[in-house]
Amino acid sequence: MALRTPFVTHTLWVGLVLAALAAHAAANPENPDRPDQGGIARLYPGDEGIERDPRVLFVDDFETGTVEEIGARWGSIHLKENIDLPEDVHANSPGNRSIHISKNGHLFTHTRGVDTMYARFYVKFHEKTGYIHHFVHLVADRTPQPWPKGGAGETPPGDAKFSTGIEPTGRWGKFPPPGVWNFYTYWHEMKTKWGSVYNGKQEPIEPGRWYCVEVLLKANSSPEKADGEQAFWVNGELYGRFPGFRWRTSDKLKINSFWLLYYNTDQPARHNKDPHPESRVMQVWFDDVVIATEYIGPVFGKPKHGKKKATPGKSALLTPGLLIAQPSKTVFSENFEQGPGGFQGGEVTGSGPVSDGAGESRAYAFGPKGASIWDTYSLPVKESTTIRFKLKPLQDVGEATVMIWSKKQSDNCRYRIGPLKKGAWRQIEFRAIEARVGWGMKGPSLEGDVLDNFKLFYEGQEGDRVLLDDFEILQ
Repeated sequence: MALRTPFVTHTLWVGLVLAALAAHAAANPENPDRPDQGGIARLYPGDEGIERDPRVLFVDDFETGTVEEIGARWGSIHLKENIDLPEDVHANSPGNRSIHISKNGHLFTHTRGVDTMYARFYVKFHEKTGYIHHFVHLVADRTPQPWPKGGAGETPPGDAKFSTGIEPTGRWGKFPPPGVWNFYTYWHEMKTKWGSVYNGKQEPIEPGRWYCVEVLLKANSSPEKADGEQAFWVNGELYGRFPGFRWRTSDKLKINSFWLLYYNTDQPARHNKDPHPESRVMQVWFDDVVIATEYIGPVFGKPKHGKKKATPGKSALLTPGLLIAQPSKTVFSENFEQGPGGFQGGEVTGSGPVSDGAGESRAYAFGPKGASIWDTYSLPVKESTTIRFKLKPLQDVGEATVMIWSKKQSDNCRYRIGPLKKGAWRQIEFRAIEARVGWGMKGPSLEGDVLDNFKLFYEGQEGDRVLLDDFEILQ
């Protein structure tokens, strides 16, 4: 007995340790190799109450509200006339309806900024689907706006943006439409200007079948480390995991945007040599979107009380200051009512906006070489620093650009406005940190610099004129 006691004690101890490790693994949803051992959804049968979990950032099961109301709470909806809410749901759905998009359309929203984002959604493609151009994206954006910014063919600066899209691809016609799942990824170290592709398990997507898709995007832990990753699961099975990313060069850049995108052109049909593009039906269904900071997993079990309706999420941009610091005061303004006010390169004219029936106010007219102001104000550039003004071209003009000299970088920082159409006032507003060194705006930003100058010029003829009014700098 004395000889067996240590053995029995040791065996029990090992058993307890193994049991504890097993329990930890079962409760640890961030194990991307064994998602079946965990997941937030397993704690909420039928997703009932999942929106109340502190790890959950956003939820929408599309059970509540009209298309317009859904678009309003997401913050951005495109081509809402192509979107409806049918009673077509997946087999494990705890609800009664999904969201359906024909041809093209999107919903776009923001969560609070995080370093790790998981996004789960259910999706089904029409039985006669064709190849799809672009699909669902997760985005980190330093200066988020209510609408998607795009950026095809542009390498984003490492402190400004990175993104990945989980997309069906035909692999140049190797697979029938819509193809197989892959990542389409943009970040500052990508090798081509058109992004990078990461292929997972090459199992063709079956049209007309519901799938549960979950995506992980994890930022690198510090600017110098390449320990970021991305992964995706289909119906709870790991299909692709890709480590080793140095996604960002600043910890201030957080993952904060989710783009439920359905974008179609004739380009994928050509690239995949689709023999019957005219017979394709471009439609998709989505349901049960959950965004969180840990692995979620497929809908598990049934709600306790029949069909459920989640309390839907709301875009974080609808809460001012939650995503990015908001300006609180105007530190400089000029409306040209008393003259040029320090601006050079043009002249004051009586062609400003009409307000309250009081007649025309005054504006500042300038030619293609530009209007500028120097040393009339001076302030440190912060995240909240915002430049705002109105422009009205008296004829169509080409690319308009803001140029600000950076003392810190000893170079010009630029912000592109784009072409301007004749005859209509256009409101321009941007954060000073969006202005960047170089013609391609790929260099450092004005962050941490001093703002004390501004120049605005455009492509046009010598006699062309653009009106400037209501110039403001907010901090």
